[in-house]
Amino acid sequence: MKEHLIFNIKVNEIGFTQLLSVIENAINQKNKIKIGYTNPHLVRLSQKEKNLKKVLNDFDINHIDGTGLTIAFRLLNNKIVPRFNLTDHVFTFLSECEKKEWSIFFLGGEQSIISKTVQKVKQSFPHLKVAGFLNGYDGLNDSSVPMINQSTPDILWVGLGSPKQELWIDKNFEKLHCDVIQSVGDIFNHIVGKRLRGPDFLRKLGFEWFFRLMQDPVKYFDRYVIGIPYFLFLVVRYKLLKY
Repeated sequence: MKEHLIFNIKVNEIGFTQLLSVIENAINQKNKIKIGYTNPHLVRLSQKEKNLKKVLNDFDINHIDGTGLTIAFRLLNNKIVPRFNLTDHVFTFLSECEKKEWSIFFLGGEQSIISKTVQKVKQSFPHLKVAGFLNGYDGLNDSSVPMINQSTPDILWVGLGSPKQELWIDKNFEKLHCDVIQSVGDIFNHIVGKRLRGPDFLRKLGFEWFFRLMQDPVKYFDRYVIGIPYFLFLVVRYKLLKY
């Protein structure tokens, strides 16, 4: 698995098949790992919150999510580094969990969303072991970790949005008794259809962010309207000044 450095953040070049293999090894060998991702939004936040950069670098796997980073690699390092988005493979992944009898716990989202997620997952994968679920609001309290541990999942999906999910994983990693802890963003909204994917041609062009912005301009205004120009500024500054 190739490792790269961008804006002093370690990222890994990985595909779906390789990720499955890493997860399988972690579960079989009882070797606890945490898997995350980095996108332009997290790069931007890490410039202001220096602790976040350390948190991201402590992930065992930190894959590239977002076309912006692939462009940045080409401009800054003359490298072609492919991105990996778990959302593109979510139902295939859950199918693999069902086949391999891996249990999974869902943490995050509003109560209505996480409940619908579990309902849809159980309908689509009736033999999948759903160890439990908690919402990302009042479900997050001092009893969250003991409740997760009591259900003994192989995999914990943490979908609290960035940087909340990364900071929560970092804070609770040592206390969690599961083999794979994975940050998944708003994947629960995707599973229940609340967050629609952009058309294929927009995804291939790297403009799915525009589709999201049109769906919910209030939610995504800061991330895209403010965030994309700022990220481009960071790329240009680094290209010229190397910092």
